[in-house]
Amino acid sequence: MSQFADGGVFSTKPYISGSNYIRKMSDFPKGDWCEIWDGLYWSFIEDHREFFASQYRLSMMVRLLDKMPNDKRASHRKNAKNFIQKHFG
Repeated sequence: MSQFADGGVFSTKPYISGSNYIRKMSDFPKGDWCEIWDGLYWSFIEDHREFFASQYRLSMMVRLLDKMPNDKRASHRKNAKNFIQKHFG
């Protein structure tokens, strides 16, 4: 993560993830937060898709996004938008 953030040679993946990874690596139970987290995650991937697609180790996320059904993508976008509007105006 630090190598990615320093602006130098790209040598590792940044640690961004969907809720499934967080649940696997912690004791957080599944809940409403998962929909919000996944909405923010996938909206970020979509908003920055050109960057992610251009990075070999990150391009998988764009491919997964492209395979996602449109209704699920729209739901993620809606959840992210609602959260951002509620908490940040």
